[in-house]
Amino acid sequence: MLIYRRTSLLESPSQTLVNTVNCVGVMGKGLAQAFKTREPKMFEAYKRICDQQMLEPGKLWLWRGSDSWVLNFPTKVHWRNPSRIEWVEQGLAKFVSAYAEQGITEIAFPQLGCGNGGLDWNDVKPLMEQYLAPLPIPVFIHDFTVDVGLPEHLETVAATLKRETADDGSFDGFRSSIRRAVDLSCGHLSMLGSNREFQARMDDSGLLIETDEAVLLFEDDDLRGIWHGLQSGLVTKREAGWSIRGTGESLVSLLSVLPSVRPVVIERPGGSPEYAIEPNPHRQGFAIASQSKSQHELAWH
Repeated sequence: MLIYRRTSLLESPSQTLVNTVNCVGVMGKGLAQAFKTREPKMFEAYKRICDQQMLEPGKLWLWRGSDSWVLNFPTKVHWRNPSRIEWVEQGLAKFVSAYAEQGITEIAFPQLGCGNGGLDWNDVKPLMEQYLAPLPIPVFIHDFTVDVGLPEHLETVAATLKRETADDGSFDGFRSSIRRAVDLSCGHLSMLGSNREFQARMDDSGLLIETDEAVLLFEDDDLRGIWHGLQSGLVTKREAGWSIRGTGESLVSLLSVLPSVRPVVIERPGGSPEYAIEPNPHRQGFAIASQSKSQHELAWH
């Protein structure tokens, strides 16, 4: 499953994040510099590996950090020189052949070799899709960032929820936040991006949403499915409407005002941009559990 995710890769809740590197031990610009600051022990180990000339294009080095794993992916030899698309392809082929053996279950990529690497995204994009789209694990490409704003009349609702809601990450807390959002909005809400209006109310039977097309009841089992999905990361309108076809857009729009989630823009290969929700990286709650494994100096080559 390949999805383009229009957020910063550094805010991704994915199990594994890809860092594009050179092979001479320098992380001086862009994404690599951010990872150097974030994972100083990883940088020290990376420098030792480069000093020993153990890293080259087509070889990948996996760092198992405490919060997330980082897959260091060489797209150039020396930092002064540009990336080469054949090196990107060698690395992708290596990843596809061995990701399962390394225990990678979800991964977030940048635009490989673009930016400081100098490659054209129009050339790199089809190559990445060729190798990554067929994989059975969630694969995200962070190609650019889109800041999603709420409809103006819901900004006050979101701000009030943020001040007064202490979400403990439990399903009961999640459900209570939805009920409070419905109460604060007086049941009058809008679809993200289009401002098409819909109505909502909540009682012991569940969450009732009324659109121009249908009246929809989301029972606790439906909402629990969304809550479980947020524990793993991204929830799209497909998952949000998993029990009632074609209803995910309204539920995603309602949940986007909750303080523990944020709306994001995604796109599937060959599709159109759409809205989804994910855990808010700037808010406690829905913590993504990291997987613990021992770290090896050269875990993958």
